Amino acid sequence: MTIANAEALARAVARSEITEVLQCYANLAVENADFAAMARLFSDDGTFILLDGTAVPATEIERIVAGHEATWIRHHMTTVHIDFTGEDTATADSYYIAFTDLAQPDHWGRWRDTLRREPDGRWMLTSKQPLVEGYHPDGWIATVLFPAMKAQS
Repeated sequence: MTIANAEALARAVARSEITEVLQCYANLAVENADFAAMARLFSDDGTFILLDGTAVPATEIERIVAGHEATWIRHHMTTVHIDFTGEDTATADSYYIAFTDLAQPDHWGRWRDTLRREPDGRWMLTSKQPLVEGYHPDGWIATVLFPAMKAQS
């Protein structure tokens, strides 16, 4: 195997490992979410950026739903673009569509992520920023989450 082939193989493995982290997050982002499991996908210094732009420690990720979880919700990842910014760092831009009991689809947008390979070899999120690009006017995000966020501000 040539050095170029070995590097391409290592990059392909890293891309697969990063995609697994992103898919694991989407799989956990459901009703009655296991926020502790979601936080374990982040590095110790990882941050979650709330919809209002506030960065919070990943251990406070449950603040995204402001105590108003959907009765039923599923996030589906579509296009994922991973860009390696260094040997052990990367960014990911992933499109998602969320379906809830109130609307299908309920809302959609992008997850903008930064990741780092930790000393133990695992890729971990260092930041995650959900961006809502659109939503159904009768859906959960429009009728429950946005009003709850507005009331808190």
